[in-house]
Amino acid sequence: MVLRFNVGGKVVDRVDLIRKKKWPWRLDVLPFAVLYAIWMVTIVPSIDIVDALIVLGGLVSIHVLTLLFTAWSIDFKCFVQYSKVNDIYAADSCKVTPAKFSGSKEVVPLHIRQQVVEGLTT
Repeated sequence: MVLRFNVGGKVVDRVDLIRKKKWPWRLDVLPFAVLYAIWMVTIVPSIDIVDALIVLGGLVSIHVLTLLFTAWSIDFKCFVQYSKVNDIYAADSCKVTPAKFSGSKEVVPLHIRQQVVEGLTT
């Protein structure tokens, strides 16, 4: 169960709780590291260097397009760089989806502050 707040207001439609993935486990890092390693181990020794560089150019192009899509689409950015969580204390960000014609989706940091109760001594 993923925690999603359906606000249904005039400005904000819903809020999803998300947590940023650790850098090596993001989908714009790990798959490409594996693909570059496979290119180095299998492609480079087996074919001509010019052909290997053409394959490398294709891999780099796909990697750059992935990075650009994370800048262009908030949903794709959340898919690649964040994971959904079901506990507010496990989340470090929120994806805010506005109501129609009220703006664009945004990822905002989540700050949780501890409430201090006066007169309570422990």
